[in-house]
Amino acid sequence: MDKAAGDVLDKVKKLMALGASPSEAEAASAIEKARLLLARHGLTLTDLEAHDPEIVEGVLLEKKRLRSWESMLIQVVARATFTQALHVRRGDCAQILLIGREVNTAAAENLFEYLYLIVLKLGREHSSQVAHLESFKCGVVERIGERLIESIAGEEADAKAQSPDGEKALALRMDKTAEKENKNFIENKYGKTGSKRIGRRVEAESYLRGRTEGGKVSLNRQIRSDQAGR
Repeated sequence: MDKAAGDVLDKVKKLMALGASPSEAEAASAIEKARLLLARHGLTLTDLEAHDPEIVEGVLLEKKRLRSWESMLIQVVARATFTQALHVRRGDCAQILLIGREVNTAAAENLFEYLYLIVLKLGREHSSQVAHLESFKCGVVERIGERLIESIAGEEADAKAQSPDGEKALALRMDKTAEKENKNFIENKYGKTGSKRIGRRVEAESYLRGRTEGGKVSLNRQIRSDQAGR
């Protein structure tokens, strides 16, 4: 691939990252520009997939102890953007790292910031109306996570119907290859890592109310990390 084509693909990647904008209009505009740019230069999403699949890491959050809903939100965002979250300790500092392709980690950071503020806002609005605020926030996050996965599945189905070979679809899905890339990066840099399952108890009524509110959150901020990862 020549330098000119590489420069075009770099521009397309940046536009796709903008597809995670909280503004529906901005996200839609960026994705349309990316589609037109590919078509204008005779490039396809296959070219984009093969272009600079470098795995990177970025700091998502620095916090010694996570609340249950924060841990849930990190996992929700990682699943939806096809990245891997890693909790590491460096001296007295604890960090949550995001591992994945650059466009995916950028989308994950934007999405996390957006949803984190949404959960805090809903918590403030309902603090006097629920018996257990932490349970309420867990309900909000869990429902948002379900909706994000449903949204991605719907986009993939639409893309497949429109273009079975995937060449013209602007919704690339993360597959086993990307999962392996992230895992290999972590093992090469940090060695073997473990997972810790933390049980959590919730107050049922507060949790269910949170799920109701989570079903109302605007998800017009489309998940576009899957447009560049696999």
